[in-house]
Amino acid sequence: MNELRKVNNKNWYKTSQKLRWIERDDKGKVIETHKNNPKMGYTLAMDPYGNQFQTKPITKILELTDKIIHFKTKDEEYKLYLHKHFQAIYEKFNLIGK
Repeated sequence: MNELRKVNNKNWYKTSQKLRWIERDDKGKVIETHKNNPKMGYTLAMDPYGNQFQTKPITKILELTDKIIHFKTKDEEYKLYLHKHFQAIYEKFNLIGK
């Protein structure tokens, strides 16, 4: 599971099993979709094949790891917690319980 949270609104979040980074041309037409590798100008589509939520284009990437992607758009600042983030938490709890 992936979870997108707004940095300035702790009550707002979206979850999704699948996500895509959408690359567009200057007119907004989709050029290509990517499973990973977000870049400036790309938009994030959560649950791209169902009840989709899409951000505005990325203006700045603040942190990029295999567990968290922290980025800004024109209007918002987001943290995307990736599947590996939750897997690491689960593994820590599993070790504590032993």
